Amino acid sequence: MDKILRVGVVGVGSLGQHHARNYTTIEGVKLTCVADVSEKGKEIADKYGAEFMTDYTKMLDRVDAVSIVVPTTMHYKVAKFFLEHDKHILLEKPMTATVEEAQGLINIIKHKENRIVLQVGHIERFNSAIKKLGELKKVPILIEASRMGPFTARSLDTSVILDLMIHDIDIILQLVKSNVVKIDAIGVPVLTDSIDMANVRLEFANGTVANVTASRVSPKRLRKIRVFADNLYASIDYMRQSIKIYKVKEGLAKDRKASWTDMMEMESFPMKKREPLAVELHSFVDAINGRKKTEVTADQAFEALKVTLEIEKQVQEKFSKSKGLTV
Repeated sequence: MDKILRVGVVGVGSLGQHHARNYTTIEGVKLTCVADVSEKGKEIADKYGAEFMTDYTKMLDRVDAVSIVVPTTMHYKVAKFFLEHDKHILLEKPMTATVEEAQGLINIIKHKENRIVLQVGHIERFNSAIKKLGELKKVPILIEASRMGPFTARSLDTSVILDLMIHDIDIILQLVKSNVVKIDAIGVPVLTDSIDMANVRLEFANGTVANVTASRVSPKRLRKIRVFADNLYASIDYMRQSIKIYKVKEGLAKDRKASWTDMMEMESFPMKKREPLAVELHSFVDAINGRKKTEVTADQAFEALKVTLEIEKQVQEKFSKSKGLTV
């Protein structure tokens, strides 16, 4: 039987408080402490029977593992501290603010003699519909992804590219499993000084093309991805955790003189809808206890970060150039 795993949460804002809540529901896990710079942290700690502290460095003797849910600019500093002290980490996405910082964390792990889990919080990997999509074993030819919603003040330290688009970039990289060879991106700030709406076309070495749109100036929330492959089309709604797969019927005449409904057959899959964060944290605990491999590795998150930062760089350069234009 596994010993009780002591966990802490660094940062209990809009997302971190749900890390704390979920840890209290996992068998064999004890939420021992919460660290935050605000008094809200004490409320969360008291609510779940954990110790509250304002200095995360004081957590070392109280935890075996931590969730780090702080602003992106602090990811490297906080994660580096806990890795150097041999603590397992669930680090929220994006992995770090820069490629160099991400590589620095990976280097720390590689030089460790003991096994340390560093899992990155790409939460959509744990969406039931995405897990089903991964079972198709089809090479995508075209992917269309849209992730939109109303503006919130939750992630003012990052652009919509690093805040929202990175989710779909990570999923697409796992589906295609090929190198990105061309990026064509554009975006614009609307409500903030950062990029609030962006679109990118990615071309891969194997010929796959992906079009991805992310916006935080939309009146309605939309989280969808569509995947087109040979004689197959899959439509996934992230929020509903639903997937519909359309396949070309067998035995069709070559001239295809038939209606769409006569040509295609649709299969939907009943999904057991679960909170993706809960599934993610169970996965993290299982990886620490050696029951399964880390599902979102630091290397995978590093690749998603590299592509996303390249998109952001191109968008910023194009927008800066456009500001100098006059009509």
